[in-house]
Amino acid sequence: MSKICWLWLLLSTLLGAVQYRDPFQSAQVIPCKTPTVSPTDWLLKGIIGSPDFRQGWVVTPLGQWLRLLPQQWLPGEYWQVESIHSDRIELRAKGTNEGCLPQGGSVVLTLQKKP
Repeated sequence: MSKICWLWLLLSTLLGAVQYRDPFQSAQVIPCKTPTVSPTDWLLKGIIGSPDFRQGWVVTPLGQWLRLLPQQWLPGEYWQVESIHSDRIELRAKGTNEGCLPQGGSVVLTLQKKP
């Protein structure tokens, strides 16, 4: 066989392996990321700093301590620290995939007043 025949055979094999999308069928949608971390059960243990820059300390249900900073993304890139006040931290859920609609929702963690 000539080189041209071998090239044609190789090219037709490679092109045959490519799967083309049917334009009349809806495109497969990549599912949105689901949050792996949920701050709803976290306990706010303290807030330190000045009004210009505050840090918050929280404890997860697993006993892990986390330091939160303004505008910080939490692990999993789903929740973001929106603001830190003297008595509370506000977190907002954000969609991460291009095809995902922005996820609504927020969580407010407040300091517990001692009796």
